[in-house]
Amino acid sequence: MIKIERIVSLILFILVFIVYIISAPRTISFWDSSEFITSSYNLQATHPPGSPFYTMLCSIILQFFPATKAAFISNIISGFFGALTVTFLFKITYFITTKIQPGLSVFETKYLPFFTGIVAALTLAFSNSFWVAATEAEVYTLSFALMTVMIYIMLKWESASHKKTEIKLILLFALILGIASSVHLITISIVIPLSLLFTHKKYGLSIKNILLSLIIGCVLFFSIYLFPIQGIIKTSAFLDVWLVNTFNATVNTGVIITILLLVLIFSITLWYTYKKQKNILHYSILTLLFFLIGFSSYIMPLQRASANTLIANGVSTSNRMLQYIKGDQFGIGEIPLLKGYTYNAPLDQKNPFADGKPTLTFDSNKKKYITVDNGEYKYVNYDKEFSMFFPRLFKPKDESKYKLWTTIKGEPIDYSVDGKVVKIQKPTYTENFSFFLNYQVSWVNLRYLFWNFIGKQNNNHGIGFVTNGNWVSGINSIDKKRVGDYNITPERFRNDKSRNTYYFIPFILGLFGLLALLKHKHYLLTTVFIFLAFGLGITLYINPIPSSILVRDRDYIFIGSFVIFSLWVGLSIIFIYNALQFVSSSKTRLIVISIIVFVGSPLQLIAKGWNDHQRSYDTFAYDFAKAYLDSCPEQAILITNGDNMTFPIWYLQEVEKYRTDVRVLNFDQMNLDTHIEKLKYKINASNPIAISLEKDFYINGVDKLIPLQKETNKAAVLPVLFEFLKDSTTRINWNGKLKHYIPSTKFSIPIDTIKIKSKGLQAEALNAQYTSKIEWEYAKDFYGLNDIVLLNMINNNIHSRPICFAINGKTGHYLGLQDYFIQNGLVEELAPIQRKNPLANRKIVNTKKMYPFLMEDVQFKGLNEDTKFITYENRAYAQDILRRNYYFLAQALLEEGKTKQAIDILDKSFSVFPNKTIAYKQYAYALGKLYFRAGLPKKGSKICVLAINNLWEELAWTTSFNPPNAIINVKHAEQLKIMFLQMINQFPGDKEIIKLNTQRFKNFEPNYIEWQKTNWPY
Repeated sequence: MIKIERIVSLILFILVFIVYIISAPRTISFWDSSEFITSSYNLQATHPPGSPFYTMLCSIILQFFPATKAAFISNIISGFFGALTVTFLFKITYFITTKIQPGLSVFETKYLPFFTGIVAALTLAFSNSFWVAATEAEVYTLSFALMTVMIYIMLKWESASHKKTEIKLILLFALILGIASSVHLITISIVIPLSLLFTHKKYGLSIKNILLSLIIGCVLFFSIYLFPIQGIIKTSAFLDVWLVNTFNATVNTGVIITILLLVLIFSITLWYTYKKQKNILHYSILTLLFFLIGFSSYIMPLQRASANTLIANGVSTSNRMLQYIKGDQFGIGEIPLLKGYTYNAPLDQKNPFADGKPTLTFDSNKKKYITVDNGEYKYVNYDKEFSMFFPRLFKPKDESKYKLWTTIKGEPIDYSVDGKVVKIQKPTYTENFSFFLNYQVSWVNLRYLFWNFIGKQNNNHGIGFVTNGNWVSGINSIDKKRVGDYNITPERFRNDKSRNTYYFIPFILGLFGLLALLKHKHYLLTTVFIFLAFGLGITLYINPIPSSILVRDRDYIFIGSFVIFSLWVGLSIIFIYNALQFVSSSKTRLIVISIIVFVGSPLQLIAKGWNDHQRSYDTFAYDFAKAYLDSCPEQAILITNGDNMTFPIWYLQEVEKYRTDVRVLNFDQMNLDTHIEKLKYKINASNPIAISLEKDFYINGVDKLIPLQKETNKAAVLPVLFEFLKDSTTRINWNGKLKHYIPSTKFSIPIDTIKIKSKGLQAEALNAQYTSKIEWEYAKDFYGLNDIVLLNMINNNIHSRPICFAINGKTGHYLGLQDYFIQNGLVEELAPIQRKNPLANRKIVNTKKMYPFLMEDVQFKGLNEDTKFITYENRAYAQDILRRNYYFLAQALLEEGKTKQAIDILDKSFSVFPNKTIAYKQYAYALGKLYFRAGLPKKGSKICVLAINNLWEELAWTTSFNPPNAIINVKHAEQLKIMFLQMINQFPGDKEIIKLNTQRFKNFEPNYIEWQKTNWPY
């Protein structure tokens, strides 16, 4: 039996792994995938809180392959561990089945565990979220492989009868838990539900024991996180500060001393407990030691901190390691869990600021730890009247985002502000809990569960619209209450390849499988609490807000719960088999039920998911990143922001060594001193970047917000401003602290036009003239450290290096400099020139360079093939970013009288991004209008009408019923309506089309107004 089980396990592994290899992209994808590949290839620390074991493992494997294969091999590594997870789920299901279904015939005893195990394993393998995770370079499949191994170990431990076997399994569990924690820290939470198996074996599962077990499991979870992990790092940090500052020791001596102390302590205690035969204490200490051995890969970020690469996080000291592992960079420590303040809480009148602990940072110049913040007035202190238990509505200045997801009117509280009594509407507990249910539970957690086991509308980024990212079943009578009638849904949404409907079948089977465990309390409770810990538990812990977690859909964080639900799907065979005992032939009954369940779940999942999970041809992220680099002149500085606009570019430079002369600066990361310091050094072929800021201005731990204290309407000349910021006597008292400030909202950079001309910039060729200064308005209440760093960098490099800004649909990294941009390809180059004629289009496009670039050089393969699945990010970037570039080039060509070239560009844009794959919207409409200017009204009319109809169909769909998330959908419908009317008003073609659409809207408007009133709660 054991031999057959292993053979089936191996066959499952091979088959699933082959499917993942076939499905996997051959190159990079968007989001963290590119960062992980780059970090693994160069053995660097990833973003906080890191995953060093994953990085080290991948780095070893990648040494055997050329750089050009690094991305594909990294994707395959995810597939390998995905297949391993599937295999261990088979083993878990097989094991549980043998324990809960005794007394069967020989045939049933032999084959039932295989049927349940195979169905459970393949259901997980081809569930949407897991399939995607298993084909991209990410930590999750390794994390879940280790999770399933730990569950299997504990099941074997629970059934073990020999003490030595129990001890070996516990030690193995501790080692793997340590390794898993150095892949993804959240995996530690597995100890909470698995504590039930321990309690069941040792004490039994009474209600009292269940509650105590869960409480002890929670205590164990926080104890592991706070003491063996954070506690050891805190100890080494304390020792390091003391040794370095007192005895002039080398930095990180405290780390070495801590490791030696740990070795000494464990050696003595293990020897003593063994000699004195204190077995429980001995094995407890040994278990902790095995955990720390597994966790020891976190030494790697310290060892690799000095590596001179673009992507590395500078975890150079144990002090920084503590901040790294706590995720301070992302403000994780500021998220309230049990008690906190509401989003509109005012500052306490008597004590608006509270003191905190001093912040120490190692200064590499002084070779000492210095105090960069003495802790005075460190934290804002809100009025206690605005605190609440279980705070979900906590993020300051996010009131409008919260109100999108639930009606918040609040309860009025009179509060004195600057001597005047004002009413502040504090959210009620009911409103707080309503947001929790509507958004955090229903949208963030359950929606993703339903995606995988009921059906998915599409893979569009779901932010609450009825059109994007909802779960659907395929049963119209049920779905139409939530996403509208299927018959009204526009064709492009109905035919979306990522629309996969399962008619509730896998979901119902999962519930049946849960019922199969009712008589087996320990398995029932263990699986239920694993499901809750990696589903609702994660939701409670991260306390998500709309503006953070929905930058993208993060269904992958809940895969741990999907593993358990897949197990239940497999166990549904047992429930149905027992429920149909009236069928006389048990052999026939088992075979027929197993086939039906197999067809209803894993076979349905793979059949419907095949077309939208085949991404072997997807090269868009690679092509996109390459286009940015190819747009830049030699030795350019390219300023980007956001993961998707930076990580793929860094991959090309750091792994494939492509265009390493371009220095890519991520605007978001210019708040980090390690990234600022890197500007001063040569990296690959990119020369050092000149900056004049002193290190104490940006060293880790200093306040990163510089307030505006406007003192003049004149422009602040940047060289003078930076001298002003160096002067400690120019600081002002700001909330109890002396702070630097910005005295004006206008800025100016003096320009030496002779130096600019010597770089080869010809203003006349662009119908422009040189300016003696760059002067602009950039008003903010607070300027971030990244603002100041980039202003300094621009000031010091404007005469020596090209400075470019990535065109990515965002403008935060532009610093308000748009009036001095020249568009070339996918970047805007900063230059001290402006149009001669004030009536001319201020937008300057280098048509001479950009025309051949877009016509011949840039390749975006596959975006015009409707037989292939195109991911949401690919479609969104093509629609909102790439079409914009074609538009501005065609417009500039027309202004220059180059009509034929303009038509070529227009034709090219619609050839590469046709409506059948990239739906026509605003920029497609604008491009269509250019056809009229080029003398081709028929072509223009066709494009514009398609764009108008696309908007109309979406508007009609959204307003055809009273949708859930009413506030979001009313706002969305209003945007669609405004765009629709603008297009009609601007349409330059046949007046009959204008008349037809105007009348169409007039007929629609009364119902629309009524629909708005019905669905708007404020």
